[in-house]
Amino acid sequence: MVAMMVLSWVLTAQDPNTSHVRTNGPLVRSLIEQGLARSETFRRLVDTLNQSDVVVYVDPKITRQTLGGYLSHSIVTAGGRRYLHIAVDLRGGDIRLVSLLAHELQHAVEVSQDSDARDAKGVARLFARLASKQGCGSSNCEETEAALEVQAAVDAELKAAR
Repeated sequence: MVAMMVLSWVLTAQDPNTSHVRTNGPLVRSLIEQGLARSETFRRLVDTLNQSDVVVYVDPKITRQTLGGYLSHSIVTAGGRRYLHIAVDLRGGDIRLVSLLAHELQHAVEVSQDSDARDAKGVARLFARLASKQGCGSSNCEETEAALEVQAAVDAELKAAR
């Protein structure tokens, strides 16, 4: 019964007309569906974004080879919404990829919670303020504790759901 409810939630939650987490790629769509079906933390991220003014488009990553994924600091604002772009490296196992996608979605949630993050400069200020001491080993990125914690939580939930 619970599995049927979760499956129903996944199918309705990802209606392209209402979901704020969008993709055109079948592999990315599969990762989103797996996250929604198997991780409470992942569902919470998507719910938070669905209730915000932020819409996120997720695509396969083809640049920034040193990063597993990234949230572009460029924002398009139109019709009362902020549109963001996430790119994720699609090499690796599903658990790693869904966890990585959750990490990047947490960054989108961070943007959604800051009304001043409406352009690239606002996003840069946000991440400079939230920057983790752990960093990411690259001079052109910022990392947050919350994103690292979300990635670990989703990883643990997916491994427990095997």
